[in-house]
Amino acid sequence: MHMTKRTFFRRLHLAAFSMALVTLAGAASADVKRSQRTKDGDFHEFGDDLLNSDVAFPRGGSIVVRPPPMRSLLIRPRANFVPEMLKSIENI
Repeated sequence: MHMTKRTFFRRLHLAAFSMALVTLAGAASADVKRSQRTKDGDFHEFGDDLLNSDVAFPRGGSIVVRPPPMRSLLIRPRANFVPEMLKSIENI
């Protein structure tokens, strides 16, 4: 199977990018203030926990829902078509 130079360099760039991504990606870590093991399970208290802070409102964030758009038909049905037709026929 013959590989062109362009395909080779594409694969080389992809491999280099993949290796850089793997090596530069750091491990995720959390700021744990306190950890405690109980009979019910583990308890971890984080320093950057925003659930008990002043950032969130007690009742939660406010969600604003816009009303659905009003729709109007361009072609309106004529509800009194028969009386109008009879009026136009009377003049003939």
